[in-house]
Amino acid sequence: MNRKPILEERYTNGTDIVNFVVYKSTTGNGNDEVLQHKLFGTTETAHITLHPDGTINFRIKRSKTHLENIVKSNLRGFQPEVSQDLKTFLTKIRGQI
Repeated sequence: MNRKPILEERYTNGTDIVNFVVYKSTTGNGNDEVLQHKLFGTTETAHITLHPDGTINFRIKRSKTHLENIVKSNLRGFQPEVSQDLKTFLTKIRGQI
């Protein structure tokens, strides 16, 4: 099954890329929200998924440090300006990662 995103946003800061993607959840009512960090646009370091039931998964591929720092700084230095949807996501996950 091909899951098409409901929302896709991309933020950049030098060689750092952060993708914020929202999908219709396949496991519950609501949406899965995913924040992913990539170095050089190709190498994923980690991603965070927020499920509709409030469960948060922090999947580490290489290192969690980059994504943790990005979340704690509210994407300071990234362009474009952070959307309201991403601000809401950050508020929900910040105290739990």
